[in-house]
Amino acid sequence: MARLLSRALPGRLPTDHELVTAVRRGDETAFEALFSRYRGRIHSYVSGILSDPDHAEDVTQEAFISALRRLRDTERPIAFKPWIYQIAKNACIDELRRARRSLEVPLEQARGAAEGQIDPLSRVPGPELSRVPGPELAVETKQRLEDLQGALRGVSEIHHRILVLRELEGLSYREIGSRLGMPQPVVESTLFRARRRLAEEYEELISGRRCERTRALIDGGNGQTVVRIGVRERRRLERHLAHCQTCRRHARLAHSAGTLPAAAAGWLAAA
Repeated sequence: MARLLSRALPGRLPTDHELVTAVRRGDETAFEALFSRYRGRIHSYVSGILSDPDHAEDVTQEAFISALRRLRDTERPIAFKPWIYQIAKNACIDELRRARRSLEVPLEQARGAAEGQIDPLSRVPGPELSRVPGPELAVETKQRLEDLQGALRGVSEIHHRILVLRELEGLSYREIGSRLGMPQPVVESTLFRARRRLAEEYEELISGRRCERTRALIDGGNGQTVVRIGVRERRRLERHLAHCQTCRRHARLAHSAGTLPAAAAGWLAAA
């Protein structure tokens, strides 16, 4: 971003097009500039549709995270302003549909209960009927929770704290700011970055890329190979081995066979 600003004329901020180009070149601060430039307008737009300012904060951030992902996936020319408004509009439509479905299901269940049509698979009659999940759904849900826990291990301490306060404890932006000693704009930008990092970590896990990377490093040695990676990557691998039983088992087998790279023994011990 600093390089981008230095190339701009004195007194002139970079254009949306210049920032989009910088984002596609890997400059994350350029996207933060776009976020700062349009966050207020998109939040007002979303608030007007949802009529819920606090909930609008979450949908606004989801829209920007979606925009960042799409920017990285395509090189087609875009006009950022109308494009981000369209993404926000679609995010609002999706949110309204989810809200409508969550209301329709209990209403249908309550109507069935009133007519004596109690679902035989339900454990408790009434408007909050729920089917007993099958074994496949239970396994899938358990795996998703484990992957989410693994992704949470991959974010920084401050990102972990702010995600817990917002997503688990349900605190408002103002309450989070009071708890962490942050002004609200800093809460907003920090939460945006935390959600982005969590989404990236989660995608790495569920796509299998993290496992592939870990096993490639484990299999790449002959027991004496020095594996040179950065401190951040080493910590990430240690966290992954602590999370992933399959990769941990793979590392232990390599260790038993004497093929585990010397540095990887430290990862296994740390896990």
